[in-house]
Amino acid sequence: MQWARVGIHSWCAIGIGPGIVEGAYRIMDSLRAYNYLDGAILTGKVKPRERLVEADLAERLKMSRTPIREALRRLEERGMVRILPRRGAVVLDLSPSDVENIYAVRVQLEVSAARLAAQRICRDRLSKVAGMERAHARLAGGRDVRALMLANDRFHDAIYAAAENPCLLELIQQLRWQVHVVRFNAWALPERIVRSLGEHSRMMQALEGRDEDGLAELTRAHILVAKDTYLSYVDTRSESRGSAEEDGVTVVTDRALRAKRSRRGTRQGSDS
Repeated sequence: MQWARVGIHSWCAIGIGPGIVEGAYRIMDSLRAYNYLDGAILTGKVKPRERLVEADLAERLKMSRTPIREALRRLEERGMVRILPRRGAVVLDLSPSDVENIYAVRVQLEVSAARLAAQRICRDRLSKVAGMERAHARLAGGRDVRALMLANDRFHDAIYAAAENPCLLELIQQLRWQVHVVRFNAWALPERIVRSLGEHSRMMQALEGRDEDGLAELTRAHILVAKDTYLSYVDTRSESRGSAEEDGVTVVTDRALRAKRSRRGTRQGSDS
């Protein structure tokens, strides 16, 4: 993104006002902050229940707090963080019951979308779904789990888009984002990837044959397998996490950790 920062005067020289330039910079910074936080949450670099402090993030990413705040609001809209009054943003935590509830709704919505897609899909959309399946398969042997997950999402979205119901697709995507925090570890399992490839292949066959019942059942099974995998991870994480802090929120910024170590060293010096 740094290539764009050539100076306001340079942009003004070609007739672009400073307000527009600053607005463009802010949008780019907000997008960069969102991508950084999304990746950190997804890959577990930032854990559930951890607090995201605007000032520390701004210092780390070398930007003002405004784009950080905008990125955090977008993450909250997607159900990935919660912004608490006078406390700031906290990464969303999911309990086993949360996962159960989300997937109970996902099954109904995605099976409905699959049925509509089998009824309505045209040749162009079928070709697009096939392209998404191939893109996902090409990434399966690599180590970029995040890219694999995105390819998987695009494959399913291409099917659900064929249902020609944007509202239904938006609801499905929103529920998928809400389980974002537990997906990475499940997708890192080789057996999960192999199984997913086989399931996608069978879904393509059902779509090509306009097999509404077949695609609906494949979709149901696919979602339930994902739910069970995520539940196993959530259960394991809950057991290993141990006792939480009294306020239920862990502060995990570099600055907070440095301050904590500094205070500890001061106390030890005075005691001696």
